[in-house]
Amino acid sequence: GKPPPAPEPGLLNVVTVSPQYGDYTSPVDALNSITNAAEDNQYVIQIGPGVYDIGYAQIKMESWVKIEGAGRSFTVIKGSRTSSADENEAAMVIGANHAALMRVGIVNTGTGIGTDETYSIGIRNDNASPAIKHVKVTVVGSVNNVGISNNNNSEPAIEDVRVFVPGTGVIVDNSSPFIVDSRLAGSPGLQLNDSPGSRAVNNMIIGGVEVYMSVTPTSGSVCRGNYDQYLMDVDCP
Repeated sequence: GKPPPAPEPGLLNVVTVSPQYGDYTSPVDALNSITNAAEDNQYVIQIGPGVYDIGYAQIKMESWVKIEGAGRSFTVIKGSRTSSADENEAAMVIGANHAALMRVGIVNTGTGIGTDETYSIGIRNDNASPAIKHVKVTVVGSVNNVGISNNNNSEPAIEDVRVFVPGTGVIVDNSSPFIVDSRLAGSPGLQLNDSPGSRAVNNMIIGGVEVYMSVTPTSGSVCRGNYDQYLMDVDCP
């Protein structure tokens, strides 16, 4: 005569993505499903192993949402984004404050749909300061390839990130990122357009550090313990 026991509650605010048996099969759809994220109502999007081809779509990070894969070689988000300039339209991933991207691979294979669309970017932070950790960024196909572009007072935490670009690895433009324990491979690996208070510590930088437009880093900037593929010291000008 007893009623059946109530079902065990599931995890709240956890959205899963997987080729099978997940809440969604696309990380874009998973992000679009979240409309009420807040500091007291945070979300985690867990993406299982697999290659997720999002085409010309974008991963637009949301505040108070963490995107986490199964590892940067196991969970790969692939797409094709281009634009005529270093702007959000060229990026596969757009950062946000109070957001995180972890343990995924990002591949932008953009080749340009028009003759003036020559920029492809992996991750772009525009006045945004997400945490980017244990991520691999690969950008190929365009004339101007950029791994991670930090612009307009962005202060992202970039930790243990691998960037492989036949172009510019990481751009710092009027921003103050904290880049630590990462591998930045490009030509150059790190470009400082303006770097008030930026910190690059203990990174392998392949392709050197370039200062654009004779910008002098401010006294708050730190560039220490960086080295190249031959373990020779790499200094910021």
